[in-house]
Formats: sequence, C-alpha cells, structure tokens
Amino acid sequence: MKSRLLIFVIMLVFGAVAVGWVYESSLRSKIETAGLVVPDNIDYFLTDLNYRAMSDSGSLDFEFSSNRLEHYPRGDVSLIETPSLKIYRETDHWELNAQQGEFKHRQNLLRLQQQVVMQKLGANPIQLLTEGIRFEPDRDLVSSEASVLMLSKQFKIEAERAIFDLAEKVYHLTNTRAIYYHGDS
Repeated sequence: MKSRLLIFVIMLVFGAVAVGWVYESSLRSKIETAGLVVPDNIDYFLTDLNYRAMSDSGSLDFEFSSNRLEHYPRGDVSLIETPSLKIYRETDHWELNAQQGEFKHRQNLLRLQQQVVMQKLGANPIQLLTEGIRFEPDRDLVSSEASVLMLSKQFKIEAERAIFDLAEKVYHLTNTRAIYYHGDS
C-alpha cells in the first residue's frame, strides 16, 4: 500500500510540474508577441526606415524615411506610415512630408497622401500644401494629385494642379489664383 501511495504522489508531482510548464509556456509566448502585430498578408515590414539613393555622379539624390513600411506582394506595393522625403539638387533642396504613402515598386512611383507638405529650402523658400503628391525619381518629377496652395514671402498661389520638373527647374501650375506681395510687406 505504501508503494502505491508513493507512486501516486510521484505521478501527481510530475503531473503538476507538467501542467505548470505548459501553462507557463503558453503565457510566455503570449507576452512576447503581444507588442508586435504582424499582418498575415505582407511578406516583410520595416520600422524606423532610413533609405538613401545616390545619383549616377555619386552625389546624394534623395533620402527617404518612415516609421513603418509594409510590403504587399500582390501588386508589389508598399504602404508607408508618416513618410518623409528629402530631394537634393545642386541649388534647390526639397522636403516632403505626409501622413500616409504608397510606393509602387515596378513603376518606381511614390505617392504621398493626407496633409502633404512640400517645401523648397534655401534662399527663396516655398511651401506647398496639398492632399496628394506623386514623386517619380526616374523622371525627376513631382506632381500634385489634388489642388495645391503655394506660399512664400512674395506670393500666395492656389492651383488645381502642379507639376515640378526638378531637373529642368520648370514649375507648371494649372488654373491658378495668385496674390503677389510687393516688397518686404
């Protein structure tokens, strides 16, 4: 009888240890994965992304940064959270910021959406506000997909559409209303 009781106690101890180990393992995996939610329809994601592209001459062409980028293999598209883009040219540097973005890899096309702010930095700064911008690095072209408001010390321009050819420094605005300020007033 004593040996049966001893075997029973040993089995209870092993059973309790096994149940405790299984319970702790399930808790540990829940705790470790609770902070990171990974959608199941993306093939990769990047956080705190910083990307630099060089021109053919070896100088810095543009810098891109984002809090989060998710790549979707169907359509070869990346969705971007709070994208920021800096475009460097010989005399003019541009900075673009938005709430959301989308990059189409095959077309090499970046779309910025929601509260887009585009700024020309330097001696004659310009600020452009819109809800949608396209950047085509292969063509060195930035174009609006929504109406724009351009502001500087010398003018205020509202336009239905804007195209900025950064290589040729040609800016094309469609259906504009402009106010020009004379002097430093």
